[in-house]
Amino acid sequence: MALSDTKLRSLHGKPYTGSPELSDGDGLGVRISPLGAMAFQFRYRWEGKAQRISLGKYPAMGLKDARALVGELRLLYDKGINPRTHFDTKHASSDLTVGDCLEHWMNGYVRTQLRTNTINLYEAVVVKHMKDSFKGRSVSSISVKDWIGFFGAQEKEGQKRARMMFIQAKSAFSWCLRRQLIDRCEMMRIEPKDVGQRSETGERVLTFNELAQIWIAIEKTRASPANKYLHQLVMLWGCRLSELRLSLKQEFDLTDLIWTVPKEHSKMGNIIRRPIFSQAQPIIERLMDAYDNVMFPGHDINQPISIAAANRYIGRIRDEMDGMGYWRAHDFRRTVVTRLSEEGVAPHVTEKMMGHDLGGVMAVYNKHDWLDEQRRGYEIFADKLLWHIKNVK
Repeated sequence: MALSDTKLRSLHGKPYTGSPELSDGDGLGVRISPLGAMAFQFRYRWEGKAQRISLGKYPAMGLKDARALVGELRLLYDKGINPRTHFDTKHASSDLTVGDCLEHWMNGYVRTQLRTNTINLYEAVVVKHMKDSFKGRSVSSISVKDWIGFFGAQEKEGQKRARMMFIQAKSAFSWCLRRQLIDRCEMMRIEPKDVGQRSETGERVLTFNELAQIWIAIEKTRASPANKYLHQLVMLWGCRLSELRLSLKQEFDLTDLIWTVPKEHSKMGNIIRRPIFSQAQPIIERLMDAYDNVMFPGHDINQPISIAAANRYIGRIRDEMDGMGYWRAHDFRRTVVTRLSEEGVAPHVTEKMMGHDLGGVMAVYNKHDWLDEQRRGYEIFADKLLWHIKNVK
Protein backbone atom coordinates (compact mmCIF):
# COMPACT_ATOMS: atom_id res chain seq x y z
CA MET A 1 0.00 0.00 0.00
CA ALA A 2 1.37 3.42 -0.96
CA LEU A 3 2.59 5.76 1.75
CA SER A 4 0.88 9.04 2.52
CA ASP A 5 1.86 12.19 4.41
CA THR A 6 -0.99 11.56 6.83
CA LYS A 7 0.31 8.06 7.60
CA LEU A 8 3.87 9.27 8.13
CA ARG A 9 2.80 12.12 10.40
CA SER A 10 0.72 9.74 12.52
CA LEU A 11 3.71 7.44 13.11
CA HIS A 12 6.56 9.93 13.44
CA GLY A 13 8.07 10.28 16.92
CA LYS A 14 5.66 7.83 18.57
CA PRO A 15 6.30 4.33 19.99
CA TYR A 16 5.99 1.84 17.13
CA THR A 17 5.58 -1.95 17.15
CA GLY A 18 4.57 -2.65 13.55
CA SER A 19 6.60 -3.75 10.53
CA PRO A 20 10.04 -2.09 10.57
CA GLU A 21 9.67 -1.12 6.91
CA LEU A 22 6.72 0.22 4.93
CA SER A 23 6.78 0.24 1.11
CA ASP A 24 5.59 2.95 -1.22
CA GLY A 25 6.46 1.71 -4.73
CA ASP A 26 9.30 1.72 -7.28
CA GLY A 27 11.68 0.55 -4.55
CA LEU A 28 10.93 3.42 -2.16
CA GLY A 29 10.29 2.53 1.45
CA VAL A 30 10.55 4.00 4.92
CA ARG A 31 12.22 2.31 7.90
CA ILE A 32 10.67 3.00 11.30
CA SER A 33 12.44 2.50 14.60
CA PRO A 34 10.62 1.41 17.80
CA LEU A 35 10.81 5.06 18.92
CA GLY A 36 9.21 6.35 15.74
CA ALA A 37 12.35 7.64 13.99
CA MET A 38 11.86 7.37 10.23
CA ALA A 39 14.19 7.26 7.24
CA PHE A 40 13.54 6.81 3.53
CA GLN A 41 15.46 4.23 1.52
CA PHE A 42 15.61 2.91 -2.02
CA ARG A 43 15.86 -0.85 -2.67
CA TYR A 44 16.87 -2.42 -5.99
CA ARG A 45 18.85 -5.36 -7.36
CA TRP A 46 22.21 -5.00 -9.12
CA GLU A 47 24.00 -7.96 -10.69
CA GLY A 48 21.72 -10.30 -8.80
CA LYS A 49 22.39 -8.74 -5.39
CA ALA A 50 20.01 -6.74 -3.23
CA GLN A 51 21.05 -3.12 -2.80
CA ARG A 52 19.80 -0.38 -0.48
CA ILE A 53 20.51 3.37 -0.51
CA SER A 54 19.59 5.59 2.42
CA LEU A 55 17.89 8.70 1.09
CA GLY A 56 17.22 10.89 4.11
CA LYS A 57 15.38 11.21 7.38
CA TYR A 58 11.74 12.18 7.72
CA PRO A 59 10.55 14.95 8.09
CA ALA A 60 13.72 16.76 6.93
CA MET A 61 13.06 14.94 3.66
CA GLY A 62 9.39 14.85 2.75
CA LEU A 63 7.55 12.08 0.93
CA LYS A 64 7.28 14.18 -2.23
CA ASP A 65 11.05 14.78 -2.28
CA ALA A 66 11.79 11.11 -1.63
CA ARG A 67 9.60 10.06 -4.54
CA ALA A 68 11.29 12.62 -6.80
CA LEU A 69 14.74 11.30 -5.84
CA VAL A 70 13.68 7.69 -6.44
CA GLY A 71 12.43 8.74 -9.87
CA GLU A 72 15.93 10.06 -10.66
CA LEU A 73 17.54 6.86 -9.34
CA ARG A 74 15.18 4.76 -11.45
CA LEU A 75 16.20 6.67 -14.57
CA LEU A 76 19.86 5.90 -13.81
CA TYR A 77 18.99 2.24 -13.24
CA ASP A 78 17.10 2.03 -16.54
CA LYS A 79 20.14 3.49 -18.33
CA GLY A 80 22.38 0.76 -16.93
CA ILE A 81 24.03 3.01 -14.33
CA ASN A 82 24.32 1.73 -10.79
CA PRO A 83 22.58 4.38 -8.68
CA ARG A 84 24.91 3.75 -5.75
CA THR A 85 28.05 4.22 -7.86
CA HIS A 86 26.64 7.39 -9.39
CA PHE A 87 25.80 8.89 -6.00
CA ASP A 88 29.10 7.90 -4.37
CA THR A 89 30.49 11.17 -5.72
CA LYS A 90 27.59 13.10 -4.22
CA HIS A 91 27.67 12.07 -0.56
CA ALA A 92 26.13 14.48 1.83
CA SER A 93 28.46 17.11 3.20
CA SER A 94 27.87 18.57 6.65
CA ASP A 95 30.04 21.55 5.68
CA LEU A 96 27.85 23.16 3.00
CA THR A 97 26.66 26.64 3.95
CA VAL A 98 23.49 28.40 2.79
CA GLY A 99 25.53 30.17 0.11
CA ASP A 100 27.06 26.86 -1.03
CA CYS A 101 23.63 25.26 -1.39
CA LEU A 102 22.27 28.20 -3.35
CA GLU A 103 25.29 28.09 -5.67
CA HIS A 104 24.90 24.33 -6.30
CA TRP A 105 21.18 24.77 -6.96
CA MET A 106 21.60 27.75 -9.29
CA ASN A 107 24.40 26.14 -11.32
CA GLY A 108 23.02 22.60 -11.30
CA TYR A 109 19.37 23.35 -11.98
CA VAL A 110 18.15 26.93 -12.26
CA ARG A 111 20.62 28.30 -14.81
CA THR A 112 20.55 25.14 -16.93
CA GLN A 113 16.82 24.38 -17.05
CA LEU A 114 14.76 27.49 -16.32
CA ARG A 115 13.86 30.55 -18.35
CA THR A 116 15.80 33.82 -18.12
CA ASN A 117 13.00 35.66 -16.30
CA THR A 118 12.84 32.94 -13.63
CA ILE A 119 16.63 32.93 -13.25
CA ASN A 120 16.59 36.70 -12.78
CA LEU A 121 13.80 36.41 -10.20
CA TYR A 122 15.72 33.86 -8.11
CA GLU A 123 18.90 35.94 -8.30
CA ALA A 124 17.04 39.09 -7.24
CA VAL A 125 15.31 37.48 -4.26
CA VAL A 126 16.73 34.36 -2.63
CA VAL A 127 20.32 34.62 -3.90
CA LYS A 128 20.65 38.35 -3.23
CA HIS A 129 19.20 38.24 0.28
CA MET A 130 20.31 34.81 1.53
CA LYS A 131 23.69 33.94 0.00
CA ASP A 132 25.58 35.58 2.89
CA SER A 133 23.23 34.49 5.69
CA PHE A 134 24.57 32.32 8.55
CA LYS A 135 28.11 32.81 7.26
CA GLY A 136 30.52 30.08 8.31
CA ARG A 137 27.74 27.78 9.54
CA SER A 138 26.72 24.56 7.84
CA VAL A 139 23.09 24.22 6.82
CA SER A 140 22.73 21.14 9.03
CA SER A 141 23.70 23.19 12.12
CA ILE A 142 20.98 25.83 11.67
CA SER A 143 18.03 25.13 13.96
CA VAL A 144 14.34 25.76 13.39
CA LYS A 145 14.57 28.57 15.93
CA ASP A 146 17.41 30.15 13.96
CA TRP A 147 15.38 29.99 10.75
CA ILE A 148 12.31 31.47 12.43
CA GLY A 149 14.44 34.35 13.69
CA PHE A 150 15.97 34.92 10.27
CA PHE A 151 12.65 35.04 8.44
CA GLY A 152 11.13 37.13 11.23
CA ALA A 153 13.71 39.79 10.41
CA GLN A 154 12.92 39.44 6.70
CA GLU A 155 9.22 39.96 7.40
CA LYS A 156 10.04 43.43 8.77
CA GLU A 157 11.46 44.30 5.36
CA GLY A 158 8.41 42.95 3.54
CA GLN A 159 5.86 40.25 4.27
CA LYS A 160 5.39 39.15 0.67
CA ARG A 161 9.10 39.18 -0.13
CA ALA A 162 9.79 37.07 2.97
CA ARG A 163 7.25 34.46 1.85
CA MET A 164 8.68 34.38 -1.67
CA MET A 165 12.23 34.08 -0.34
CA PHE A 166 11.22 31.20 1.92
CA ILE A 167 9.55 29.27 -0.90
CA GLN A 168 12.54 29.74 -3.19
CA ALA A 169 14.99 28.71 -0.46
CA LYS A 170 12.93 25.62 0.30
CA SER A 171 13.16 24.60 -3.36
CA ALA A 172 16.94 25.03 -3.24
CA PHE A 173 17.42 22.98 -0.07
CA SER A 174 15.02 20.31 -1.28
CA TRP A 175 17.09 19.97 -4.46
CA CYS A 176 20.28 19.61 -2.39
CA LEU A 177 18.70 17.02 -0.08
CA ARG A 178 17.55 14.89 -3.01
CA ARG A 179 21.10 14.83 -4.35
CA GLN A 180 22.56 14.11 -0.89
CA LEU A 181 24.62 17.28 -0.93
CA ILE A 182 23.34 17.88 2.61
CA ASP A 183 21.96 15.32 5.03
CA ARG A 184 19.38 17.56 6.70
CA CYS A 185 17.93 21.06 6.77
CA GLU A 186 15.70 22.08 9.65
CA MET A 187 14.08 24.78 7.52
CA MET A 188 12.17 22.01 5.76
CA ARG A 189 10.11 21.57 8.92
CA ILE A 190 8.65 25.08 8.53
CA GLU A 191 5.57 25.60 6.35
CA PRO A 192 5.07 28.55 3.96
CA LYS A 193 2.05 29.65 6.00
CA ASP A 194 4.44 30.28 8.92
CA VAL A 195 6.40 32.94 7.02
CA GLY A 196 5.17 36.31 5.77
CA GLN A 197 2.08 36.47 3.61
CA ARG A 198 1.42 35.37 0.08
CA SER A 199 1.04 37.79 -2.80
CA GLU A 200 -2.56 38.69 -3.36
CA THR A 201 -4.29 37.53 -6.48
CA GLY A 202 -4.92 40.63 -8.58
CA GLU A 203 -8.50 41.82 -8.68
CA ARG A 204 -8.26 45.23 -10.39
CA VAL A 205 -10.38 45.52 -13.52
CA LEU A 206 -10.06 48.93 -15.16
CA THR A 207 -12.94 50.79 -16.75
CA PHE A 208 -12.69 52.02 -20.34
CA ASN A 209 -12.58 55.56 -18.99
CA GLU A 210 -9.58 54.66 -16.79
CA LEU A 211 -7.86 52.96 -19.71
CA ALA A 212 -8.44 56.06 -21.82
CA GLN A 213 -6.85 58.27 -19.15
CA ILE A 214 -3.79 55.98 -19.01
CA TRP A 215 -3.53 55.99 -22.82
CA ILE A 216 -3.59 59.81 -22.91
CA ALA A 217 -1.06 60.00 -20.07
CA ILE A 218 1.26 57.74 -22.09
CA GLU A 219 0.85 59.98 -25.14
CA LYS A 220 1.84 63.08 -23.12
CA THR A 221 5.12 61.67 -21.83
CA ARG A 222 8.50 62.35 -23.41
CA ALA A 223 9.37 58.67 -23.56
CA SER A 224 10.61 57.06 -26.76
CA PRO A 225 7.99 55.92 -29.28
CA ALA A 226 9.07 52.33 -28.58
CA ASN A 227 8.25 52.68 -24.88
CA LYS A 228 4.93 54.38 -25.55
CA TYR A 229 3.81 51.90 -28.20
CA LEU A 230 4.91 48.97 -26.05
CA HIS A 231 2.47 49.80 -23.27
CA GLN A 232 -0.35 50.90 -25.56
CA LEU A 233 -0.16 47.61 -27.47
CA VAL A 234 -0.05 45.66 -24.20
CA MET A 235 -3.24 47.49 -23.28
CA LEU A 236 -4.87 46.50 -26.59
CA TRP A 237 -3.64 42.90 -26.82
CA GLY A 238 -3.80 42.05 -23.11
CA CYS A 239 -0.55 40.16 -23.59
CA ARG A 240 2.20 39.69 -21.04
CA LEU A 241 4.65 42.57 -21.13
CA SER A 242 7.68 40.44 -21.99
CA GLU A 243 5.90 38.66 -24.85
CA LEU A 244 5.84 42.01 -26.62
CA ARG A 245 8.90 43.66 -25.06
CA LEU A 246 11.24 40.91 -26.35
CA SER A 247 9.62 40.60 -29.76
CA LEU A 248 11.58 40.71 -33.01
CA LYS A 249 10.50 41.91 -36.44
CA GLN A 250 10.18 38.41 -37.91
CA GLU A 251 7.46 37.52 -35.41
CA PHE A 252 5.01 39.86 -37.16
CA ASP A 253 3.54 38.60 -40.44
CA LEU A 254 1.94 41.59 -42.15
CA THR A 255 0.76 39.43 -45.04
CA ASP A 256 -1.45 37.09 -43.02
CA LEU A 257 -1.67 39.63 -40.17
CA ILE A 258 -0.52 37.24 -37.44
CA TRP A 259 1.81 37.86 -34.49
CA THR A 260 3.53 34.65 -33.39
CA VAL A 261 5.12 34.64 -29.94
CA PRO A 262 7.93 32.03 -29.84
CA LYS A 263 8.00 29.64 -26.91
CA GLU A 264 11.21 31.28 -25.67
CA HIS A 265 9.22 34.45 -24.89
CA SER A 266 6.18 32.67 -23.49
CA LYS A 267 5.78 32.19 -19.73
CA MET A 268 4.29 28.72 -20.22
CA GLY A 269 6.78 27.71 -22.91
CA ASN A 270 4.09 27.47 -25.61
CA ILE A 271 3.83 29.13 -29.02
CA ILE A 272 1.14 31.84 -29.02
CA ARG A 273 -0.59 33.15 -32.15
CA ARG A 274 -2.58 36.36 -32.08
CA PRO A 275 -4.11 38.37 -34.94
CA ILE A 276 -2.69 41.75 -35.90
CA PHE A 277 -6.08 43.50 -35.85
CA SER A 278 -6.95 46.69 -37.68
CA GLN A 279 -6.29 49.15 -34.83
CA ALA A 280 -2.89 47.59 -33.98
CA GLN A 281 -1.64 47.21 -37.56
CA PRO A 282 -0.65 50.89 -38.12
CA ILE A 283 1.38 50.89 -34.87
CA ILE A 284 3.22 47.70 -35.86
CA GLU A 285 3.97 49.12 -39.30
CA ARG A 286 5.41 52.32 -37.79
CA LEU A 287 7.62 50.31 -35.46
CA MET A 288 8.88 48.11 -38.29
CA ASP A 289 9.78 51.19 -40.33
CA ALA A 290 11.45 52.95 -37.40
CA TYR A 291 13.64 50.20 -35.94
CA ASP A 292 15.81 47.28 -37.03
CA ASN A 293 15.22 43.73 -35.80
CA VAL A 294 14.33 44.61 -32.20
CA MET A 295 10.81 46.00 -32.19
CA PHE A 296 10.96 47.82 -28.83
CA PRO A 297 14.58 48.90 -28.27
CA GLY A 298 15.89 50.68 -25.20
CA HIS A 299 19.00 52.86 -25.08
CA ASP A 300 20.79 50.30 -27.25
CA ILE A 301 19.00 50.01 -30.58
CA ASN A 302 19.90 46.31 -30.70
CA GLN A 303 18.56 45.44 -27.23
CA PRO A 304 14.95 45.46 -26.03
CA ILE A 305 13.73 47.80 -23.31
CA SER A 306 14.61 46.24 -19.96
CA ILE A 307 11.84 45.07 -17.66
CA ALA A 308 13.12 47.50 -15.01
CA ALA A 309 12.87 50.45 -17.40
CA ALA A 310 9.37 49.43 -18.48
CA ASN A 311 8.21 49.10 -14.87
CA ARG A 312 9.74 52.45 -13.90
CA TYR A 313 7.94 54.10 -16.81
CA ILE A 314 4.54 52.75 -15.73
CA GLY A 315 5.34 53.67 -12.12
CA ARG A 316 5.96 57.30 -13.08
CA ILE A 317 2.71 57.47 -15.02
CA ARG A 318 0.75 55.92 -12.15
CA ASP A 319 2.28 58.32 -9.61
CA GLU A 320 1.25 61.32 -11.70
CA MET A 321 -2.38 60.19 -12.06
CA ASP A 322 -4.34 61.30 -9.00
CA GLY A 323 -7.54 59.64 -7.93
CA MET A 324 -7.27 56.38 -9.88
CA GLY A 325 -5.71 54.26 -7.16
CA TYR A 326 -3.11 51.56 -7.65
CA TRP A 327 -2.93 49.72 -10.97
CA ARG A 328 -0.24 47.97 -12.99
CA ALA A 329 0.29 46.90 -16.58
CA HIS A 330 -0.62 43.30 -15.76
CA ASP A 331 -4.14 44.51 -14.91
CA PHE A 332 -4.65 45.14 -18.64
CA ARG A 333 -4.86 41.35 -19.15
CA ARG A 334 -7.65 40.90 -16.63
CA THR A 335 -9.41 43.96 -18.02
CA VAL A 336 -9.38 42.68 -21.63
CA VAL A 337 -10.83 39.31 -20.61
CA THR A 338 -13.47 40.78 -18.32
CA ARG A 339 -14.68 43.48 -20.73
CA LEU A 340 -14.82 41.07 -23.68
CA SER A 341 -16.70 38.49 -21.60
CA GLU A 342 -19.25 41.24 -20.95
CA GLU A 343 -19.49 41.63 -24.74
CA GLY A 344 -20.24 37.93 -25.17
CA VAL A 345 -16.84 36.74 -26.41
CA ALA A 346 -16.56 33.02 -25.62
CA PRO A 347 -14.19 31.85 -22.84
CA HIS A 348 -12.15 29.57 -25.12
CA VAL A 349 -11.45 32.61 -27.33
CA THR A 350 -10.37 34.87 -24.47
CA GLU A 351 -8.16 32.05 -23.15
CA LYS A 352 -6.36 31.96 -26.50
CA MET A 353 -6.11 35.75 -26.51
CA MET A 354 -4.31 35.50 -23.15
CA GLY A 355 -1.94 32.86 -24.52
CA HIS A 356 -3.30 30.09 -22.31
CA ASP A 357 -3.51 26.46 -23.35
CA LEU A 358 -6.98 24.98 -23.05
CA GLY A 359 -7.55 22.44 -20.31
CA GLY A 360 -8.32 18.73 -20.39
CA VAL A 361 -8.60 16.78 -23.63
CA MET A 362 -8.82 19.99 -25.65
CA ALA A 363 -5.23 20.83 -24.69
CA VAL A 364 -4.08 17.57 -26.29
CA TYR A 365 -6.18 17.38 -29.43
CA ASN A 366 -7.50 20.85 -30.26
CA LYS A 367 -4.74 23.11 -31.58
CA HIS A 368 -7.09 25.63 -33.22
CA ASP A 369 -6.34 29.28 -32.31
CA TRP A 370 -9.70 30.85 -33.30
CA LEU A 371 -7.83 33.73 -34.95
CA ASP A 372 -10.92 35.16 -36.63
CA GLU A 373 -12.82 35.16 -33.35
CA GLN A 374 -9.82 36.68 -31.58
CA ARG A 375 -9.64 39.41 -34.21
CA ARG A 376 -13.31 40.33 -33.74
CA GLY A 377 -12.83 40.43 -29.98
CA TYR A 378 -9.77 42.66 -30.16
CA GLU A 379 -11.50 45.03 -32.58
CA ILE A 380 -14.53 45.31 -30.28
CA PHE A 381 -12.24 46.15 -27.35
CA ALA A 382 -10.13 48.63 -29.32
CA ASP A 383 -13.19 50.41 -30.76
CA LYS A 384 -14.64 50.96 -27.30
CA LEU A 385 -11.30 52.14 -25.93
CA LEU A 386 -10.71 54.58 -28.80
CA TRP A 387 -14.23 56.01 -28.37
CA HIS A 388 -13.49 56.71 -24.71
CA ILE A 389 -10.13 58.28 -25.60
CA LYS A 390 -11.94 60.75 -27.82
CA ASN A 391 -14.59 61.46 -25.19
CA VAL A 392 -12.67 61.17 -21.93
CA LYS A 393 -13.49 63.86 -19.40
